[in-house]
Amino acid sequence: MATATGGDVMVRMLQEFREMQEESKEQFARTERALRTVHMKCRVLFRKTQRMSDRIHVISEQVSALARQVGTFEEEMAEFRDNVGELTTHVSTLTQEVHGIKSTQIRMFGQVGRALNHLADAQASDRKRIDVLEERMDGPEEN
Repeated sequence: MATATGGDVMVRMLQEFREMQEESKEQFARTERALRTVHMKCRVLFRKTQRMSDRIHVISEQVSALARQVGTFEEEMAEFRDNVGELTTHVSTLTQEVHGIKSTQIRMFGQVGRALNHLADAQASDRKRIDVLEERMDGPEEN
């Protein structure tokens, strides 16, 4: 009986721990996707920044075509601002995912601690019951 109670608690505890592991794996996968997206956006942003730099150089060399170049520059500047906005959004998403992983791990460790304390209490209680039963069984034999 004592082993069954402790065993049931341990099985339930292991099942809950596995569920939390799965949730942690999913959060890790989302974080990885967010990191890849941020990496790709940074590369795009870098290339676009290089192109903008090249455009600015062309503008400085071609004063006679300044009006056309300014229009292109403005469009690319707007595109640059949009890309910076997207990067900010992805960094924010990544921050939220990392926070979610941290929260899950804190909950996992808290639950494992509570479960281990519960198991220790259950085993101590079972030990006391076994001791009482052994005393009762030993009592009549000694007389």
